[in-house]
Amino acid sequence: MVLMYRKSSVGSMAQREDRLRHRLMLAATLILAAGALFTVGRAFAQAGVANELEALIKAAKAEGEVSLYSAATENVPKRVGAAFTAKYGIKFNSNRISSAPLMQRYSAESEAGNVAADIAWIAGGVLPFTENALKRGWIEPVAQAGLPVVKSGEFPMAFMRPNSAVAQVAPWGITYHTDRLKGADIPKDIKDILAPRFKGQILLPDPRSSDVYLAFWGLVLDRFGEQFFTQLRALEPRRFASGVPAVQALGAGEGLVELPAVPAQVLATKSTGAPVDISIPSLTTGLEMEVVLTARARAKHPNAARLLANYVMSREGNKVFNDDPGGVTIYDTSGLPKQYEAPKEGTGAQATGARREQLTKLLGF
Repeated sequence: MVLMYRKSSVGSMAQREDRLRHRLMLAATLILAAGALFTVGRAFAQAGVANELEALIKAAKAEGEVSLYSAATENVPKRVGAAFTAKYGIKFNSNRISSAPLMQRYSAESEAGNVAADIAWIAGGVLPFTENALKRGWIEPVAQAGLPVVKSGEFPMAFMRPNSAVAQVAPWGITYHTDRLKGADIPKDIKDILAPRFKGQILLPDPRSSDVYLAFWGLVLDRFGEQFFTQLRALEPRRFASGVPAVQALGAGEGLVELPAVPAQVLATKSTGAPVDISIPSLTTGLEMEVVLTARARAKHPNAARLLANYVMSREGNKVFNDDPGGVTIYDTSGLPKQYEAPKEGTGAQATGARREQLTKLLGF
């Protein structure tokens, strides 16, 4: 009986092993089948997106042109327009307007039912503007515009905003006179400008000239408090109507440092031969350029606008958009400072009247 029992046990164990092997093989087959189905499904999805892109290109070419309102410096739409036209054969029209006047003009034209821009690139926090524009039917959310670059998963969704999409991040920095400041004398961090040697040598653009400056000064206030501004005013900074004349004055030798500024602004002055350059602090915020789409029912060239948005939001087009020294593409943020902070809500164009007035007074304007 013992021998029979052992034989039965051995047989039972072999059967269990056979069943286990069968189950493992079945599981492996199912996994492989699921993987194959996923691959096929993804291939179909990619083919569908490719077909949608081809249809969008065809519709955009039929319209023949696209009109842009841009807050970016002149070199950006010039460069992007040339590449876009070369790729798609579509005429590119652009009008350069700083952000606040751009939003005012866009709103006035939309109210009149004749907005000229099919698409806009606006710097700084634009949420209040886009929320109002969306309620009035002037724009459509970029995330819901059916762009192939979004459907394919190529666009990094961390840069998608409620109604717009970020195409560029430009960190704020400190402009300095390269002939008069070298090596260790170049300010590396924001608090470095409070050194006694900078008395009477700091140039400041009026924050009332553009709300985009408020995000930078708001960060300074949040991190260093009002004492920073007390020390800054004691250094008797020189004040200018806006950023461009401030940087130009620095290049002419009227000071040692100017802030805040973005690389493109400084490099445009540097390209004329002016002895200026920019130092990006490890702690800073930035100027974020956002894409806004006119509603298709209102745009004169709605498909060309969507194709242009798709282009600048793609890896290829975004590289062209940011092809400046100091430019940071949204596909590679390794060029941003270690302590970079995205502009917070309630700053920039979203700043409350009280916050705007507070920062303006703290800077002595």
